[in-house]
Parts: sequence; C-alpha cells; structure tokens
Amino acid sequence: MKVSQTKITVKIYEPLLRDFDCQIDKLFIKRDAFLNAMIQKEVQHLASEMEGKLLTPNAKRYISGELKRMGTTQVNVVVDKTTADELNAIVKTSNMVRDAFINRLIMLLRSSSALLSHLELPDFITGSEFDSYVEPMPTSPMKAMEAVHADPLYYLRVSCLERHDSGLYLLDLPQKLAGFTCYMDESVVPGTKAYEQTQREAQAMLDELIDLEADAFQKP
Repeated sequence: MKVSQTKITVKIYEPLLRDFDCQIDKLFIKRDAFLNAMIQKEVQHLASEMEGKLLTPNAKRYISGELKRMGTTQVNVVVDKTTADELNAIVKTSNMVRDAFINRLIMLLRSSSALLSHLELPDFITGSEFDSYVEPMPTSPMKAMEAVHADPLYYLRVSCLERHDSGLYLLDLPQKLAGFTCYMDESVVPGTKAYEQTQREAQAMLDELIDLEADAFQKP
C-alpha cells in the first residue's frame, strides 16, 4: 500500500544544513527519507513536551526573528502526510515555530561534542552511571542499525531527563541558538514587559544580596 506523502518547506540554518548533508552523504542516506522517519519518531515526544504549552505572539516573533538572523536556506522535504498532519497539529495548538523544531531535531541528530558539552549530556554511554537504562545492542550490523533507527534519540532523552529533569525539546539552549527554541516563556523574551519585570526583580535580589554582604563586612 502506497503511503500518501506531501512536501513541506522549511528554513534551516545554513551551517547546520551543510554539515548535516555532508554527514548523511557519507552514510549513503537519502535526506528526505531520513528526515521523514526521524520527524515521525519524534512528533510523539514533541507533543508530550508541548502539551499545555502556548507560545505567546511576542515569543513566536522573537524565535522566528532569531532564526532568520542566523541565516537560513529554504529546502523542500517530502514527508508522509500523516506525519506532516501530526506536526502541524502541534504547531497549531502550541503556536510553536515549526522550523525551530526541525532545526533543533537536526542539531540533536548531529549532536556535536561541543553541543553535548554545553548541554552537559554524555558523548558516550559507558560506566555504571548508565546501567539502569542501557539497552542491549545487537551484534548484527543491520539489526544494530534497525535498533538505533527505532528510537535514535533514546540515550540523549533519558540522559536529559536524568540530569536536567527536562525533555530534549524544552531544554534551554545557548542564546545564540534561540532560533531553535520550541517553547519560551514571555518572561525571557527581550523587550517584553514580563522580561523587564523579571530583570528588575533579578536586579533587586542582587542589590539586596550586595547590601547584606556589605553589612556583614562592616560588623566588628
């Protein structure tokens, strides 16, 4: 039975797309087929994390603007229609920037050492720290590839939950990667009233701490 497919247009950060294409070419993987499968696997996790979340118009504009400022390339990706529908449903209910998710997914699939170090996630699964969730890996190369394909972000996901009590799509990213954000609270969107209030409260707490320390040093 032939699966109905559709074409989606996405804007991907240029250096990320270049390195991703280079990697999949070396692995003899077809980009569209691979992304289709990966999006299909991850939409269920994205839906779970985004449940009850609603991006404000200010946050959505900020994320979209940050992604645009990073410099993107527009590409067409052929995916299963059911997968596109599931993703679009999440976008509609959460007001999420769809391209932010696609970029974040590709970034996680690549998971450079620098990114993992910044996010405090492991480069390798070794040692007793991971015994509780290490899955048996087939020695058959083809079966091993099938096992990884079944849940490619499994180890990153469980590590993220264990170390940060967060899912991969809600974990905070460096400011320069704000364009890859799936959800952002209004209070951290620069230029908003909520952000300014948060900054004032943070400054007030800092001033209070400085005053307390100053008083402590002045005591005989």
